[in-house]
Amino acid sequence: MPKQKSLESAFTGQSDLAVPTPEKPDMKKRKMNDGGAVSGSPAAKVGELKKAVAAAPNPTEIGPMSLWTGAAGDPKTLISPAFDPELVAADFPAGKPVGFALVSDALRQIEALKGSGCGSRKKSTVILSNVFRVLLYSQPKDLVPTLYILINKVAPDFEDAELGVGDGGLIRAMCEVFGRSEVHMKNSIINGEAQDLGEVALLSRVSQKVLFMPPKLSIEKVFSEMKAIAACSGKDSGKTRKEKISKMLVASRGEEAKFIVRMLQGKLRIGIQIPTVLQAIAYAFQLTVPARGGEAAVGDVRNVKGKKPTFSELEVAMTSMEEAVKRAFSEMPTFECLTNALMAGHNGETLGSVCHISLGIPVKPMLAKPSKGLGEVGERMAGKRFTGEYKYDGERAQIHVISRDDIRVYSRNSQNMTEKYPDVIKVVQDSLCDNIQSCVIDSELVAYDQVAKKILPFQILSTRGSKNVSLENLKCNVCIYPFDCMLLNGKPMVRETLETRREALWSILKPTEGKVIFATYQNFDDLQEETIQAFLDESIAASCEGLMLKTLVDSATYQPSKRSLNWLKLKKDYLDGVGDTLDVVPIGAFYGKGKRTGSYGAFLLAIYNEEEEEFQTVCKAGTGFSDEDLVTHYEFYKERTTPVAESNYNVSDRMKPDVWLEACQVWEIKCADLSISPVHTSAMGMKAPGKGIGLRFPRFLRIRDDKGPEDATNAEQVADMFENQAVIGKDGGGDDE
Repeated sequence: MPKQKSLESAFTGQSDLAVPTPEKPDMKKRKMNDGGAVSGSPAAKVGELKKAVAAAPNPTEIGPMSLWTGAAGDPKTLISPAFDPELVAADFPAGKPVGFALVSDALRQIEALKGSGCGSRKKSTVILSNVFRVLLYSQPKDLVPTLYILINKVAPDFEDAELGVGDGGLIRAMCEVFGRSEVHMKNSIINGEAQDLGEVALLSRVSQKVLFMPPKLSIEKVFSEMKAIAACSGKDSGKTRKEKISKMLVASRGEEAKFIVRMLQGKLRIGIQIPTVLQAIAYAFQLTVPARGGEAAVGDVRNVKGKKPTFSELEVAMTSMEEAVKRAFSEMPTFECLTNALMAGHNGETLGSVCHISLGIPVKPMLAKPSKGLGEVGERMAGKRFTGEYKYDGERAQIHVISRDDIRVYSRNSQNMTEKYPDVIKVVQDSLCDNIQSCVIDSELVAYDQVAKKILPFQILSTRGSKNVSLENLKCNVCIYPFDCMLLNGKPMVRETLETRREALWSILKPTEGKVIFATYQNFDDLQEETIQAFLDESIAASCEGLMLKTLVDSATYQPSKRSLNWLKLKKDYLDGVGDTLDVVPIGAFYGKGKRTGSYGAFLLAIYNEEEEEFQTVCKAGTGFSDEDLVTHYEFYKERTTPVAESNYNVSDRMKPDVWLEACQVWEIKCADLSISPVHTSAMGMKAPGKGIGLRFPRFLRIRDDKGPEDATNAEQVADMFENQAVIGKDGGGDDE
């Protein structure tokens, strides 16, 4: 059978018989008769795409156009780089609701590609982008619902709209719909017939005979039901959720049931992260132009006669658009705002003018890289003016002053904490300078003894409630330590230098002892190790964790959601060779012995690998727990166990715990050092073939309520910590038994 001619060979005019045709997804095949096709018809366009006569330079291996070259395949399939939504317009009539099958089929193809080792990341991006292009061409209003469905959400993080569907409720709904017992459902997983509840739903659906099928599910219908489930509250909320879940499962076809169940669990498990989604959005808007201003939609700009952009022009435009889309979403993390701007015709050059940091829309904070000591500080800050600030041990808080009567406080993961901190609201109102109408401040909220005038440990702050907190019943006073300004009187400041932002910050609030204290700082024109060491010692003596070292002018913009080398954490522990703390997720527990009988004596802890979308073990920990901690953990987890490991737990057979736990909480731990491990799976293969990285002598510090499981330390950070540590242990394993 002859090989397909690739798009790359079409651009270059060269033969490409050595390039294999990608495996076609299992979709309905249509016969084409290119020779007899009427000019301008879909069939004729297929022939044109396959012959592809446009000449262009060779594509790069890493640029955006590298995704859109290669074997063309069938241009009606989502995996094809030559896909044109106009060719499938008959299947998706303009203005009509698009079936959920489009999303389900795309997810099925992406799942099949995952881990295949044949460019699955690029192909997955192409599939996603082509799904978005179908929606842009036929039904743009389905784009935002699809984006939220793909990231397992129904709204931006700051709207606190969580689906909140537990496995128990899902199983009961599945039993009712599919006519199977709960025991039978669970046994399907235990016996290995299915990897998760999604696959149980698929197996149940396939084996079920249905006399009458309800109307097909649409993207709009699935999303509206998901939003309704998230909004359920009150005494009948469980019943309402069950009814809505049942309706979707009854109407599901093909593999839709599998993905609906996974979405409700918040575990889509196909490796799609927000950066990939944003990349796919950028490419979709560059290749397909939605209808606007009385102009008809354009399915593929590469096929517009007389107006085809060159290969180089597309490469430049895609690169610009991708950078702009990612920057815009980091500063305004709502798909509604982003897609509205793109639908209006904004491109890589103009998108930032409408999608920028704004009041009432919190952004993910800029983060610092841990440094391994003054030597690295010297390397990173050489030739730059920089500042050192005390690193306070509290809760990160983004304060939005929308008006003097409307002040909101958001956590590091964008959750609204306004109800938790009424005292912060009052302090900000009282401290605002006269000329301030609005602002966004980055700060740390720290437990503070108003009588002794000193900082208190984080553990004191953690005793503070999160709801129904009033000024009259405060258990713990806090002091606001502002250290950055992101917006001032309506003007975004994130693209200004730190030196400029800090001057702006000092003009916003009036310092008040024990209430508002600007971060203690010291500026450096060059590296002076003795001075930095002395300042570090001062910070430790002042009950702080260490220093934050930041560039003042060079590369000194505020980068939301980025962990930047222009911000470095320097703790006393780093100089002692101990290393940074890690945020880990308990996924298993071991029964206690001796005085710990009756509770869990040790825990299997994991980090989160974003790329593989899985939890990877990093240690077994049994120290650092007080008797009270052990009781608290046992009470919390006794209703949060699972019969088998979740399918996204990567655990060696040698580390199997007595009890599997739901991944639902984050702990901060400290260790002596990190070592190559034959039994742990964190950062697997990144530093040694077939081996992961484990922690030696891990010790529990505290629960991190401000972080979700997917905010835990990731595999890349673990690998960096291993690389940066002062002393690398040579023996593997390293668990604290």
